[in-house]
Amino acid sequence: MKNEYQEVTIGNIPVGDRHPVIFMAEIGTFFNQDIDLALDYLHRIKDSGADILKTEILHTPEICLKNTGLVCTYNHNSGKTQEDYRALVERKVVPLKDYARLFSSCHQLGLPIVCSVYDKDGIDFVMAQKGHGLKISRDNISNLGLIAYAAGTDLPILFDAGDVHLHELALAVQTARDAGQGGVIINHHPAANPAPPEAHDLHSLATYKRIFKAPVGLACHYQGNEIMFAAVGAGVNIIEKGVDEDPDRPEQDLVSATRLAELATTVRQVKNCAAAMGQDLPEVSSPRDESCWKCLIAWTNIQEGDTLGIHNVGFAIPPVGMPASQWPQVEGTKALRDIPQYSILNPEDFR
Repeated sequence: MKNEYQEVTIGNIPVGDRHPVIFMAEIGTFFNQDIDLALDYLHRIKDSGADILKTEILHTPEICLKNTGLVCTYNHNSGKTQEDYRALVERKVVPLKDYARLFSSCHQLGLPIVCSVYDKDGIDFVMAQKGHGLKISRDNISNLGLIAYAAGTDLPILFDAGDVHLHELALAVQTARDAGQGGVIINHHPAANPAPPEAHDLHSLATYKRIFKAPVGLACHYQGNEIMFAAVGAGVNIIEKGVDEDPDRPEQDLVSATRLAELATTVRQVKNCAAAMGQDLPEVSSPRDESCWKCLIAWTNIQEGDTLGIHNVGFAIPPVGMPASQWPQVEGTKALRDIPQYSILNPEDFR
C-alpha cells in the first residue's frame, strides 16, 4: 500500500482534502425500468448544483439465482416490506441500450457518472460509455475477481465500507491498487436504511483516511440532512445521497432519500458547510481594522509616586497614545507626575 495520500479524479472533478466536498446524487434503481424518469431525474440533479450522478448497471437478473428463498427486507415510511430477491432484481433490470441514453445525457450535460457494477459485462459497458467511476457495494467487498477487473479499467473505485471487517476492506483496497491506477475512495456506509444517528461512527472517516491514505465518502442513509453536515466537519471528501421525487413511496432503499424538490437547498447547505471549514488557521486581513483596539488610560486620579497596575490603569478606544499591548512596560512602575482620571498614558508619565 502506498505511503502517500492519493487524491482521486472522477471525470474532471478532483476528490481529496485539498478540494471542495463533492455531492454525488444517487438515483440507484429508484426509477425501476422507466429510463425516461431517470432522465428527468438527471436533468433536475444537474440543475440542483450536485456534482456527480450515481446509478447502478443492473442489466441482467442472473446476478441473483432463482428459487433460493432469499428475501430482501426493506424499510419505508409506511412500514416494512419483504420481497423475493430474484423478483426484486427482475423488476429493476434495465437493458444496456436504455442505460446508454442516460450516459449520453450525462455527457451532454457535463455531469460525471459513477455506477455500481455487479459483473464483467456491466464494467465493460461503463468503459464503452466513457463512465467516470465504479462502485463496489458492501456485499461485493470480498469479490476479489470483480474488484480486480473493475480496477483494471483504471477508473476510480469507490468501496462501500459497511458492516465489513477492516482486514476485508484492506484486502479489497490492496487488490484494487495492485490491479489499476485509478485510485480508491473509502465510502463509509453506516447501518441499515434508515440509519439512526448513533450508528454513524463518523470518527471512522478519519481512521479510514489515515489507514488507507485515500479520500473518504459517506453513503448517507439518514432521514434528514444534519448527518451530512456533521460528516463535512469530520473530514468527508464526497457525500452520496439518494434522491427521488417521492421518498415516501414503498420502495427499496428509498426511505432516506432527499426529495428532488429540496435537492438544490440540500446541496447548497452541504457546500456552505464545506466552505465554512476553511483553512487550518484563519487568514488575517491586511490591512486590518484596529480602530477599536485599546489604549492605556488612567482609570483613577493617579498621584505622583503611585504604583501603576490594574487597580488604577484602564483601557479605552481608539488606540491613541500607548497601545494596550505595552501593558508589561507599565505595570509596576511609578507615576512621575499627577495623571488626571481618564487621561491617556504616555511614556513620560512613569518609570
